[in-house]
Amino acid sequence: MAEPRIPVTAEERQRMIAEAAYFRAERRGFVGGDPVQDWLEAEAEIDRMLAAGKAPLSATGQRQFEARLEEELKALEARIEELKVKASLARLELKSEFNRELETLEVLRNRLRARLEAIREGVEGAWEELRAGAEKAWDDLRTAVERVAARFK
Repeated sequence: MAEPRIPVTAEERQRMIAEAAYFRAERRGFVGGDPVQDWLEAEAEIDRMLAAGKAPLSATGQRQFEARLEEELKALEARIEELKVKASLARLELKSEFNRELETLEVLRNRLRARLEAIREGVEGAWEELRAGAEKAWDDLRTAVERVAARFK
């Protein structure tokens, strides 16, 4: 085991590994797989994160992040729908511009949905990257929605 940069007790490390191994099995519906392999992969992942100075996020924390992101995404999707209604009522010369902006919002929304799905599917060893990517996609979408909404008031 590499010397962790984040000080954790042996018990904390053991708990983190157990939780990560459990989460791996949970992601595949507890079907198939090998508990020993889950443990070894979880152990390697936790040790890498600790050595890199990154505190692993618990499965509960990950679920909370997913739920928050889903809730915020639904709110933005509702705003996008409002903007679509505005676009349909806009003057002809504005409609084209509005529709281009809405297409951009759709691309950003789909990118965020894909990141959220990747987090849910638990792409192995990529949680921190997925989380950072999802937060960036969320910021991009939120900023774009606000920009479009302000532009077409």
